[in-house]
Amino acid sequence: MADSRIITRQFFRLLPVQIILVAISSVNSIIDGAVAGKFIGAVALSIIGLYYPMMKLMDTLNAVLVGGSQILCGQSLGRGELDKTKRIFTLDIFVTVMLSVLVGIMFAAAPGLIASGLGADEQTREGLSSYLRAMSFGLTGQLLASQLSSFLQLEQQEKRTYIGIAAMAVSNVSLNLLFVRVLDMGMFGLGLSTSLSSWLFCVIQASYYFTKKAAIRFDIKSLDFSFLKDMLRIGIPGAVVQLCLTFRGMALNIMILHYAGNNALAAYSAVATFGCVYFAATAGVASATRLLVSVYYGEEDRAGLLIIMKTAIFKGVGLVSAVAAVSIALAGVFTGLFCSDKSSEVYSMTLEYFRLFPLSMPLSCFFVIFSNYYQCTDHMKIVNVSSVLDGFVGIVVSCLILAPIFGATGIWVSQITGGLFPTAAIFIYTVMNLKRMPRSIEDMLIIKESFGVSEQDRMDITVNSRDDVINTSEAVVDFCTAHGMDHKRAMCSGLCIEEMAGNIVDHGFTSGKKGSIDIRAVYKDDKLLIRFKDTCKPFDPKEYSELFSPEDVTHNIGIRMISRISSSMEYHYVLGLNVLSITV
Repeated sequence: MADSRIITRQFFRLLPVQIILVAISSVNSIIDGAVAGKFIGAVALSIIGLYYPMMKLMDTLNAVLVGGSQILCGQSLGRGELDKTKRIFTLDIFVTVMLSVLVGIMFAAAPGLIASGLGADEQTREGLSSYLRAMSFGLTGQLLASQLSSFLQLEQQEKRTYIGIAAMAVSNVSLNLLFVRVLDMGMFGLGLSTSLSSWLFCVIQASYYFTKKAAIRFDIKSLDFSFLKDMLRIGIPGAVVQLCLTFRGMALNIMILHYAGNNALAAYSAVATFGCVYFAATAGVASATRLLVSVYYGEEDRAGLLIIMKTAIFKGVGLVSAVAAVSIALAGVFTGLFCSDKSSEVYSMTLEYFRLFPLSMPLSCFFVIFSNYYQCTDHMKIVNVSSVLDGFVGIVVSCLILAPIFGATGIWVSQITGGLFPTAAIFIYTVMNLKRMPRSIEDMLIIKESFGVSEQDRMDITVNSRDDVINTSEAVVDFCTAHGMDHKRAMCSGLCIEEMAGNIVDHGFTSGKKGSIDIRAVYKDDKLLIRFKDTCKPFDPKEYSELFSPEDVTHNIGIRMISRISSSMEYHYVLGLNVLSITV
């Protein structure tokens, strides 16, 4: 059995940075919303709400590129294809820059037309146009920083992302106070501070790729558009969700004004802005799931996929539920960030929405975990259908039913009931594939029988100590013999386990920390593939064995011996794991 502790550690190591990546666009929006409400007025807060669909449009572009490139890179890394990862990175960065520049030009050239299309009236059109012009300067920095952050995870550079986020938030607050409070630049000042802060974050991220440490580099000469089709095909479902959210935002703006008025729109703007941080936890769980599933799917590791999904469902949804409970308890604090007058209708509506909105989070988390899993495993039909149900149909239909009866409260409740639609679609899809009701999480994964290798042709063992190394070595020799391998190769296979796993235990399990090695042995085509995974410091045995002269027999005897008796030895460091594959 694959080591669930390794996968769980991977999951929760990836989760914080994934949450932050999702929340990047919201950080600046929250700051802008708070400054707008405090120093400019309720109209400015409404303008932020009107801009919300455009923010979702940027998220749409980001979802296509991040989703597609991340899954492709995960699958290629699972197969040990590092060069392919570099080419995908170059393509991703190139397309990001081109698209963001194009959208930025549209913002700068026709802000009034875009403002009208977003539903601005005479009171808000001029302010929204100014905000759009200022935001046009930072779109490339904003999208580029998100892409870079995704790839930095593959090189264990999450701290750079944390530093960038902190610098962006501090600079945005400082610049907002300068431009809005001191220089009285209004909505243009709000947008300009966000743009400059986004570029600061981007520069902090990009600086790593100018160092010698970077394994993945941008190289225009390696630009390969052959990956674009698959990148778009895989990334489109994420874009469908974000595009639906864009249209949903426009539809809800209209319904809120019709059934509840301007004060409700201001409340919706405040919670929608902050709500992105709420759902950063949900989307972070889904993104961590997607990244791990893409790698383990590339390795055709059936047991690993099941562990990932159990971790995401039980621990991920549990975490999101805890965040929801805390959010409800802090509803009054959050409301105070946007509204100072507790006697106003805006305050009471905002407080009610802050209390109801988090209730939608656990169900949403369950759905998006499966949606991201299906996206990685090429079940695109259900991903596209459920994306439309989640992004638009569910909430809009619920709102049309509840808003005429309950007004603003009905609109807030629709955020909860809308999640029932895509979740039901997931279960129906599972039943259609199984021809019966699912009895377990494994049933809902819909893994084909032909996927990977049979249980008879593989071994999954966790090693925690030197004693485990010896026992595993003997077990692998017996496994090889049972499959008809000659005695010499069977003994060589056991020797590989003993030497490599023993080396990891002796030199990797240091500082008193309890470590583990996830070892998989696969018999296929009369060959034995042995894969080692561990969470120790990066160490490439193949490269290390070449540091000394071949004539010097006193160094790296064990590693050199394994290199000679194996037909291939491949190493890569991905998602915080050493992954060594040896074929005997």
